[in-house]
Amino acid sequence: SRQGTPLADVRPGPLGTLDVYVFTDGTTLCLTPGHRETAESVAAALRAGHHPVLLGGSGISGAYALTFAWGEGRQESVYILADRVIASL
Repeated sequence: SRQGTPLADVRPGPLGTLDVYVFTDGTTLCLTPGHRETAESVAAALRAGHHPVLLGGSGISGAYALTFAWGEGRQESVYILADRVIASL
């Protein structure tokens, strides 16, 4: 089974500027540009007790793709594309 670090909080930024994802281990990811609908989808899953996790990320043509998943067997997932990813460990 795939392992990931659960999210503790999601803070969508104003007007798609910057979204902040805070993990249970204290790591924070700031993604720009933000994508409000995706951030709100992940936040809703978190509020519903589904414990979204970051499955992984990769660089694609100067951008970054991150995958979050949750639910039974982690069948619910979203992919986020960002120009910049800033991590605070």
